[in-house]
Amino acid sequence: MPADEVLIIGAGPFGLSIAAHLRAAGIAHRIVGRPMDTWKTHCPPGMKLRSEPYGSDMAAPQPGWDVRAYCQQHGLDYEDRLGPLSIERFLEYADWYTRELVPDVSDLTVTGITPAGAGSGHGAGGFRVTFADADPVTARQVVVATGVLPYAVLPPELDGLPSELVSHTRDHHLLSAFAGRRVAVVGGGQSALETAALLHEAGAQVQVVMRRAAPTWLEPNPEHIRGLGHVKRPCNKLCEGWHCTFWNSPFLFRRLPTQMRIDKARSVLGPAGAWWLKPRVDGVIDVLAGHHLKHAERTADGVTLYLDGPERSSVEADHVIAGTGFRIDLARLPFLGEDLRGAITTLNKYPVVSRDGQSSVPGLYFAGAPTAVSLGPSVRFIAGTHNVATQMTRSLARAGQPAADRPAEVRQPAGRAAAGRPRP
Repeated sequence: MPADEVLIIGAGPFGLSIAAHLRAAGIAHRIVGRPMDTWKTHCPPGMKLRSEPYGSDMAAPQPGWDVRAYCQQHGLDYEDRLGPLSIERFLEYADWYTRELVPDVSDLTVTGITPAGAGSGHGAGGFRVTFADADPVTARQVVVATGVLPYAVLPPELDGLPSELVSHTRDHHLLSAFAGRRVAVVGGGQSALETAALLHEAGAQVQVVMRRAAPTWLEPNPEHIRGLGHVKRPCNKLCEGWHCTFWNSPFLFRRLPTQMRIDKARSVLGPAGAWWLKPRVDGVIDVLAGHHLKHAERTADGVTLYLDGPERSSVEADHVIAGTGFRIDLARLPFLGEDLRGAITTLNKYPVVSRDGQSSVPGLYFAGAPTAVSLGPSVRFIAGTHNVATQMTRSLARAGQPAADRPAEVRQPAGRAAAGRPRP
């Protein structure tokens, strides 16, 4: 790999969309990873996407590469609104997108990233990247788009219990293995509630334990929006309504006070169940709302959860699945060398990035959920690819070419602080 290439680490929606834009712009790059691996091996069959079908499109450099276009080309039914889109249909679309727009993904596992220019400053001489299954390479610019799997969190009350008794929702693909078993699901968001529904439908005996007083269910969007309805309820890939216009704009989000950005990065469109999931949970599955998990103990039959709440003091289960989400912390990225990681400016353990995704280490970019405190909540969702890919491509093009050779469309100012470090 020549030292002036871009290396993208991760082949999920963000990595693929950035690679598609780079390829269309003729920018030399390589993308490594297993395409859509998180979605293929950590999401159970029968799962449905919470976002509307029109909000599940990966950003592409030209029109015609969305879910609607895929369905039309393959003679499949498509509903723009109130789908919901199944994981199976989404993965068919993603495979088509990858095959047509990003056909050269290398199935490699990154084990380390260190500065390549010894003595010349972090990132100044590019980066040396090592792999578990290939020779090292040097890349001038690196994009980290590895998704959220490294950041899964378990409640501390479950610490010390073995994996055969406690797991995270990310750990499961085929839930049929739990048929006939008692499973306690901890959490009250979409992941926990949908996992509980799928477990119940697979024949498990399910109990949900959540701290909230009741599950929060999203209201369905209107089936049709016509005329002035688009003025009253503007739509974007993230959600619908005027508040969505703000939360879908990295430009506006970056102007909020620091503490508000920290809070809103995680809480906007936070833990809630999709409207179409409610009939599969309410009155169907035993939900212990308003119960706090105090601690858990291994027993001869499985595990006992001790609770603080109005209905039960304990729950017996053969297995506990935590639907407790993900918490960004760069220290949990094993391939980032300690020296390099220490040079990255962070805020609440998130990397601070500029509008184009570049961190405080020149040439080192981040994409996806880890950039939420800088770019807003949209980057936690597929919708965020539309707010990232074009800007990052322009930045990568600027950095990789002499100023006189840059195309006019990539000569615009990068929007970075004068010292080259991203604004907090």
